[in-house]
Amino acid sequence: TVSWTAVSGSGITYTVRYSTSSGTTTEPPSGASTVSGITGSSTTLSGLISGTKYYIWVVAVDNNYYPIQRPYSKRYGIRTYSVPSQVSNIQFTQTVSNQMINLRVTWNQPTSDRPIQRYEV
Repeated sequence: TVSWTAVSGSGITYTVRYSTSSGTTTEPPSGASTVSGITGSSTTLSGLISGTKYYIWVVAVDNNYYPIQRPYSKRYGIRTYSVPSQVSNIQFTQTVSNQMINLRVTWNQPTSDRPIQRYEV
């Protein structure tokens, strides 16, 4: 999801352009994908490829379809990531020590294209 701060005024829509090519800091390259007619201050870009860096620009457009903010916003770059695979080989080991039962859970780390931050058990 891409979000931005809305500009004031009535009849304002937004156009988001995105590409794997960097264009300039304030103008997308020709051939960049376009999502237009956005009435809120966010949109979801779909069909992106995991592990790919995308560059994103946003422009506000008035009700005459004229960009009221030129040039486009500053270019933002973001890399997409995939959902990690499931953990595997889950094993439970129970031990008794000083009349306390201890349970140890182990598993194989899932594959991911970015570091795993935490696990929830």
